[in-house]
Amino acid sequence: MKSLIVLTLLALLTFGLCRRAADGSTSTNDSPISEAFVSRRASAEVVQRQKRNYGYDSSVHGAPRDPLEAKREVCELNPDCDELADQIGFQEAYRRYYGLV
Repeated sequence: MKSLIVLTLLALLTFGLCRRAADGSTSTNDSPISEAFVSRRASAEVVQRQKRNYGYDSSVHGAPRDPLEAKREVCELNPDCDELADQIGFQEAYRRYYGLV
């Protein structure tokens, strides 16, 4: 009885290996891992970054309203700078933490 089970398992294993060799799926390009990830070059071809082409006076949503907006956001991300900005103003708080505005 044990020999019948062993022979059946060996036959299944042999069948599986022969089928894999016939398909040619042992190469690295056809493996499931290579299908799951995309190279940077291929992803760059698919996703095109949109460039902004508008000035500060534009009414387009997302455009910064003034040149200090980016620095104001940096100060807001630092809790100490944000708290100090509430007390003495943004420009002075930014100058104390990061240097000249």
